[in-house]
Amino acid sequence: MATFAYSQTIQASGGVAPFSWSLSSGSLPHGITLEAGTTNVVTIAGVPDTAQTAVFSVQVKDAKNGSAKQSYIVSISKLVSAQMQPTAGQAPAGVIEIQGLSAGAFNPVIWQQNTLHWIPDVRIPMLAAQTTGPNQDIYAPWPLEQANGWRLFYGGWDGTNDFNDRVYSAMTPDFLTFTNRTLVIDHGAFQAVNNESVQQLPDGSMHMICTVCCPGNNLDKPAYFSSPDGVTWNGSPEPYSAQLSDMVAISNDPEYVAGDFNGGNVLLREPDAWTLYYSGNAEVSMATTVSLPEFQRTGVALSTPNWAAGAPSWANDVKKFQIAGRNWYLMTLYVNLNVPNPPILSYSLSNDGIQFGPEQELFAGAFPQDQFLITPAFVTRGNQILGVLYGADSTSLIQAQDAIFARWLQKEMVITDSAGAGVAVQGGYGPDRQWIQAPASGSLDANLSVYAEDGLTPLGKGTVSLNAGRAYILILQ
Repeated sequence: MATFAYSQTIQASGGVAPFSWSLSSGSLPHGITLEAGTTNVVTIAGVPDTAQTAVFSVQVKDAKNGSAKQSYIVSISKLVSAQMQPTAGQAPAGVIEIQGLSAGAFNPVIWQQNTLHWIPDVRIPMLAAQTTGPNQDIYAPWPLEQANGWRLFYGGWDGTNDFNDRVYSAMTPDFLTFTNRTLVIDHGAFQAVNNESVQQLPDGSMHMICTVCCPGNNLDKPAYFSSPDGVTWNGSPEPYSAQLSDMVAISNDPEYVAGDFNGGNVLLREPDAWTLYYSGNAEVSMATTVSLPEFQRTGVALSTPNWAAGAPSWANDVKKFQIAGRNWYLMTLYVNLNVPNPPILSYSLSNDGIQFGPEQELFAGAFPQDQFLITPAFVTRGNQILGVLYGADSTSLIQAQDAIFARWLQKEMVITDSAGAGVAVQGGYGPDRQWIQAPASGSLDANLSVYAEDGLTPLGKGTVSLNAGRAYILILQ
């Protein structure tokens, strides 16, 4: 990978053999050109004033025989003026709200470098269980993007009188307000139904894989539910009562029948088939099908060797992107480290969805209330990853007082007041906003530097005047 600033010259040095450059695939964005100079020199040029960022792939070739050597993902950015314009918002007294900070399009360079700028949500938690009953424990969030927001599926005890997990959903336009909290899948024939993964096809149909706990042997297995409209599931209006016949079969996996696959079952739609990633026995396995819910095991997608050492990993989400003509698969996992160490979340990248690279740490708990975090799922909007939702509680994985927390992937602001002192960010408020503490005077004249969601790539600079209790939107131009 390589990151180059706007209109820079790239030159090999240190006795590197002569090379030439060409596009790996497609065409350059924004009218950019690669201008060849002398041997081993290429200039990225022609970026119009309206282009702030671009990501594309170039290929190094041997200048003598033209054979390909290596491909590089190139990210360019141009520093512009950073300004703040007043807008409507929810800033409380003593707080300044800044909007327009959500991450840009998925950039594999940033994820490979693992310099991601995560902002914890100021709400601790973002969403708690309802108080309609004594059992209040929700986790396993799954935000499914919709035309006007997201349908947030989640599992657990949403204010129930018993201890049987169920799957619920709520609607949200912005992760600031939540409406229409509904029971979707009742536990039915199982002790529990939870850890849902949902895919929606262009025809509007929804396809859900859940973890179910079987009566009698307490083994956890994936089960499948489908809906043509998001209201009727497996032929019945929600809430659908889960049946033994809903369980997934993987007939060619000799360890499946006697195995326990709890909390790590992810469904992904490929163009011509379905892929199931299921976790257990020190690995994340793959199975595929064209006819749900019957799968055939195809191999190991990711080895998790720390399983035997008491630190197992479970895959909870897989997203697919296409960048510069190349596929990228992004998996997130929950990693249960050895006691007394609290868990962490991790991620892994792949270009084919079949073999994933080594896990990298995503993040750990940010507050005393979310130290034991589980079941991460990405918040996406088109080709953007806006954040990660996860369940968590304060003291253990079995305390049964989980709620849903959020960590947002956002641009980084560095704010210094007129005296040169840094101004701290309180946290995120939904995927697009940050809250900062206003000074006692109520007004802030400051210097502002804005960086991309890698926390490294500069995007803009400016001077701003802000007032407490007001909201502003960041403008880069």
